[in-house]
Amino acid sequence: MFKTFSLEKSYRKLFFAGIINGIGDRFSQVALLALILQMTGSGFSVGITMALRMIPFLFFSPLSSSLGVKYGRKTIMIVTDLARAVIALSFLAVDNPDDMWIVYAASFLLASGEAIYSPIRKSSIPAMVSSKSLKDINGWEQVLIGFVLVIGALSGGIVSYFLGAKAAFLLNIVSFVAAGWILSTLPSLEAMKENDLIIKPNHEKYTELLPIIAASSFLLLLMMFELIIPLINGIENVLISVYAVETFEKANLGVGVFYSVLGLGLIISPLLTRMIQNRFLLFSFICIIGEGLFLTTISQTKSFWLAAALFGMTAVFSGVGNTLLDTVAMDTIPSKWHGMYFGITSMLSNTFIGFSMFFTGLVLEWFNPRLVGMFGGIMYIAFGILFLMWSLKYSVDQEKVKLAQKAL
Repeated sequence: MFKTFSLEKSYRKLFFAGIINGIGDRFSQVALLALILQMTGSGFSVGITMALRMIPFLFFSPLSSSLGVKYGRKTIMIVTDLARAVIALSFLAVDNPDDMWIVYAASFLLASGEAIYSPIRKSSIPAMVSSKSLKDINGWEQVLIGFVLVIGALSGGIVSYFLGAKAAFLLNIVSFVAAGWILSTLPSLEAMKENDLIIKPNHEKYTELLPIIAASSFLLLLMMFELIIPLINGIENVLISVYAVETFEKANLGVGVFYSVLGLGLIISPLLTRMIQNRFLLFSFICIIGEGLFLTTISQTKSFWLAAALFGMTAVFSGVGNTLLDTVAMDTIPSKWHGMYFGITSMLSNTFIGFSMFFTGLVLEWFNPRLVGMFGGIMYIAFGILFLMWSLKYSVDQEKVKLAQKAL
């Protein structure tokens, strides 16, 4: 992995920009969620805020491919970073429950920028790295998320605990500007490979891809994963803060610890991923089942530190599964469809996780967090088994050939 990282120079810049961008955003998120709970004492408010960070993906992710082609992937990513730096200034005005409208509005606008940025960034990866490097680079993507969680969440919890939430918000603003500057040093992200041809955006491109997805049971499997797993993942995302602040009564530091052990698990995950040389789909769904088993156990433990360790294990399994599934998608789906495909999947996964977090916050008004957590773990196990059985009928190499023929 380190050899691959040293050879892929353009990706290194994208990686470090993502580290800086992500750490600053995590600083802000940890401080914001803890601040909301302290001001309102409501899991419902957390659910609304987190849902508002996801819903914009429904509207803006499908546009990302066309914007990237029209204005350039690099340009769009820089502009969205700088725009989010300006929007993040508004969090500095939040002081009491009457200011929650600022939290909701700014969260929505920040997420709108991320909804455009994220699919473009993901579709840039197979354009800038060689096919043989995809699994290693997708492993680095999990390491990136891990570093963001470890450094951003833990440090964010400490900074907001000792210096206040506004110090974390200021660091978030600086991080957006710094990430935009690093991206400005990248070469063009268009046509970096001979087979990655630029095609002018038009409505017919989506009408070309959607019938192919509908006719391919293999692509439907990947799309169904993007629909169902986020519904369950939304439960976990809300419960992390609720467990830390209310169940275990550890306030900001508890939120930071939980997110940092998640990050540590993601950093460790490539050590397992590198051992898997084939049957990527099979192992990715086994990892989903493993996540469910750990989350079910977390819902019943009385120890904060045991819960933290188990969250770390869920992240190991999540990192392996995500790396394998992303590698399958990037390697199997023809490059001409990458922008649209990742735009669609980003829209689906983030929209559904948004709805899930909203309703989880609502459910927490009536049900105990531990009961809700057990339900989420059982759902992971059930759907993991379903997807595993479904995936046994496919050969990824054969599906790659079929899709390449349809792309001609």
